Amino acid sequence: TKMSSALEEVPGITVGFQFPVQMRFNELMTGARQDVVCKIFGENLDTLSHYAHGLSEIIGSVDGAINIYEERVTGMPQVIITYNRDGMAKYGLNVSDINRIVNAAFAGQVAGQVYEGEKRFDMTVRLAGESRKNIADIKNLMVPTKQGMQIPLSMVADIQEIEGVNQIQRENTKRRIIVGFNITGRDVQTIVQELQQKVKQQLNLSKEYTITYGGSFENMTAAKQRLGIVVPIALFLIFLLLYFAFNSVKQGLLIYSAIPLSAIGGILALWLRDMPFSISAGIGFIALFGVAVLNGILLVTEFNRLKAEGWHDVRRIVIHATKSKLRAVLMTALVPSLGFIPMAISTGAGGEVQKPLATVVIGGLIISTFLTLFVLPILYIFSEKGIKYFKSSRSIVLGFVLILFTSLSIQAQQKISLQEAVDSALKLNRFIHVARTQVLYTKALQKTNVDIDKTNFGFEFGRINSIASDNRFSISQGIQFPSVYKNLGRINRTNVQLSESNLVQKELEVKTRVKQVFYHLLVLQKKQMLLKEADSVYGEFLQKSQERFNLGEVDLLEKNTAENQRLQISNQLQLLVTDYQILLNQLKLLTNSTALLEPVADSVLYRLSNVPDTMQIIQSPLMKFQQQQVYLSEQLHKLEKSKLLPSFNLSFNSMTIIGWQTIGQNSEKYFGGGSRFASMGAGLGIPVFARAQKSRIKASNLFVVQRKQELDAIQQQLNDGLTNAIMLYNRNTVLVESFRITLLPNATSIINTATNKMRVGEIGYLDWVILINQAIQIRSDYFNTIQQLNEAAFEIEKISAIN
Repeated sequence: TKMSSALEEVPGITVGFQFPVQMRFNELMTGARQDVVCKIFGENLDTLSHYAHGLSEIIGSVDGAINIYEERVTGMPQVIITYNRDGMAKYGLNVSDINRIVNAAFAGQVAGQVYEGEKRFDMTVRLAGESRKNIADIKNLMVPTKQGMQIPLSMVADIQEIEGVNQIQRENTKRRIIVGFNITGRDVQTIVQELQQKVKQQLNLSKEYTITYGGSFENMTAAKQRLGIVVPIALFLIFLLLYFAFNSVKQGLLIYSAIPLSAIGGILALWLRDMPFSISAGIGFIALFGVAVLNGILLVTEFNRLKAEGWHDVRRIVIHATKSKLRAVLMTALVPSLGFIPMAISTGAGGEVQKPLATVVIGGLIISTFLTLFVLPILYIFSEKGIKYFKSSRSIVLGFVLILFTSLSIQAQQKISLQEAVDSALKLNRFIHVARTQVLYTKALQKTNVDIDKTNFGFEFGRINSIASDNRFSISQGIQFPSVYKNLGRINRTNVQLSESNLVQKELEVKTRVKQVFYHLLVLQKKQMLLKEADSVYGEFLQKSQERFNLGEVDLLEKNTAENQRLQISNQLQLLVTDYQILLNQLKLLTNSTALLEPVADSVLYRLSNVPDTMQIIQSPLMKFQQQQVYLSEQLHKLEKSKLLPSFNLSFNSMTIIGWQTIGQNSEKYFGGGSRFASMGAGLGIPVFARAQKSRIKASNLFVVQRKQELDAIQQQLNDGLTNAIMLYNRNTVLVESFRITLLPNATSIINTATNKMRVGEIGYLDWVILINQAIQIRSDYFNTIQQLNEAAFEIEKISAIN
């Protein structure tokens, strides 16, 4: 402000103060260095200057607009010499003579050359500096006449100094002038809106003249449009991640309540600091929403953990979880809040951008933390126990919930059976679509076997037979031996069969993969239930160990053992959840579905209707495909051999022979252009130089041998694969029956007996842990055996092509 006041005393200048980087970006984006740039478009420069001056006065009346800059398009001093034709004629002068004298006096003309060694320089002569300082020097310039006298230039010319055009700026092919200003104490949007209203009322623009507003205002408008897209997407992604984290829409909505609570705090903080909403504040809200949900995640996770451990009183769960997680909730909010304090009080370069963002985050986290500790537990009780706990405020709670979540919806996982999954994969899988397109492609090529060479047409004109101008045209056609076309037809039909066999093989592979993923998911579901049951058992054991440790009945060893066992089960459960999600994504990809599909079946065990023998591998699509490859190689070999057979060529010629032709001994006859003489020809193409073709035949014969060897190798591989798969299937079938009849009932008995004995003190905690781990391992081995049995069954079906 002091610098502006001091510089206002200097006439003819306009000053403005900005950070260098901000000024540079403004100039790059809008062509001016000010925060807000008003561009007036039109044709007449005087009119543009008039409107720009009026706009500058209007801007000066707007509160918060400083450093007003008005672009100058006029003011360049110019000297105009207007010649007096009558005076020039009186002294016998012309325009070129006077122009040459003026140019030589002020600009200079070459009068000779100066040599310095091998260098050469032009010597320019003009008036001395003190003789060309002002307009009087131009008027007193002496001009020689043809009469031998000299007269001043003012006697034959009118000399004036005027102001001319300084610059002409264009944008989008239109002339424009700029009026810019900086902003202080107010936000860009309100200032520009006030300016637009005043311009509309006070500055009457013609129809050909328009005003656009750019700079920070234009950037803010574009950024608001982007935020209108980014913010809803960010909110939706936050809710989507919450849903996948808890696998529950209800609990996802509970945690999502932290977002409107944090928004209240951010708005309140901006109001308290008297800050307008800006783009940096909008970005701060996006960051705030992501951090605010962490508190809700902490509380809901603790609620679920206590409930899984057997706690049934919802109020007791809420009170205990809130107390135990109070420190974590406060740390989650305080850490980012304290980290943003330097930005919130920043006064240096970039402080205008940092302060709104930091203010939103700090205020939002502080308010949302305290509200979450009270509102979220109440909403959790409401979701668990219903409306009876909130009869006095029923309408308020329902209204809050409806307002908060009416616009949000998400689709849960869809249940699907094995047959539905297989049908969907065969219908929608992209790799099967590719194989089907390959079948259509080979069928489209079926009619290309009769590929006759191009017909040759020839025409000649000139003195062919005599001095007269004759003409001749010819037609010829080459044809391969018929066996070539026959072999090509067989090859095309074999390619169609190959593509069809490839389609069957792809369908079989997709079906097998769908079954593998489907039943693997079923096994993981059972393992998840087993781990949850084990987690419940060890959770109860951990709770009792902690209580006994607090009473001094047990030492630290039992307590640490219980914690380790509980943590191991929790880690295994997390790994299983990740594997389950990966397999769900694979099933979604195989079926080309838009939603995640959750498998449902009566049994986790997949049994074959009958176990085949190794002779059935002949029906395998892979074997059929390889056999067709052998047949195709044999057809290619026959095609190469048939190319040694001769080819045929047929031709027809028609020509004129103009002139007298002798007929008999004493008579002649004249033949003109209308008389034509025709001939026909037939040729035979014999491969005399057939060394290259014989090499191709030899190579194709070796290719047949290679294909047969591949067939034998694949048949041996399939035989061994089927034998091994049958052995694994039979072995695991016996093991599954052993688990079902003996091991699983024993495992259940071990758990019940060991738990009862530990309660009455007959065994110690270490013996109980060993027995429980043994029983859980038996159940886990049972599901692993089922997985191996299913994999063997799928391999048998794939090799033998049974369903």
